[in-house]
Amino acid sequence: MSLPGFALGSRRGPGPREADASRSARSRVEPLPPILALEGEPDPSLRRVIEELAAHLGASICAFDGLSALVDDPDLDAVVAVVLTRPRCPLDLQKTVQDARRMLGDLPLAVLAPRPLSNSVAGVLPLDPALVAPPLTVERLLFALETDRAAHD
Repeated sequence: MSLPGFALGSRRGPGPREADASRSARSRVEPLPPILALEGEPDPSLRRVIEELAAHLGASICAFDGLSALVDDPDLDAVVAVVLTRPRCPLDLQKTVQDARRMLGDLPLAVLAPRPLSNSVAGVLPLDPALVAPPLTVERLLFALETDRAAHD
């Protein structure tokens, strides 16, 4: 006697090979949700601003250790913006922006400056639109990302 869908010695459902093939076929077809790539682990007050930014972008936050790790990640296509949060010397900020743009291409970029870049009023506005000096807000990050994107269009 045989039951529909069953044969002697058969297993229910697909075997491990068929399940793996089915799973990998689905993963190639289904795109990842948008990702906001975040360098490092920022302090809690900054983390709240980053979470608000991700919500505004409709993206999940994914932390990475360094730009080379991000560039080599197979899921880079899902990244919609990159925020670099590691503390840097003000003299290194412009080089960081240049290196990131060279490695990331046209991905929108924001680099957090530890403080205004000079004591003058002009220092409140950083030299490059990707640089965001305190006070850090979602609006300032969005402005940096949108300005950086427009520069590449």
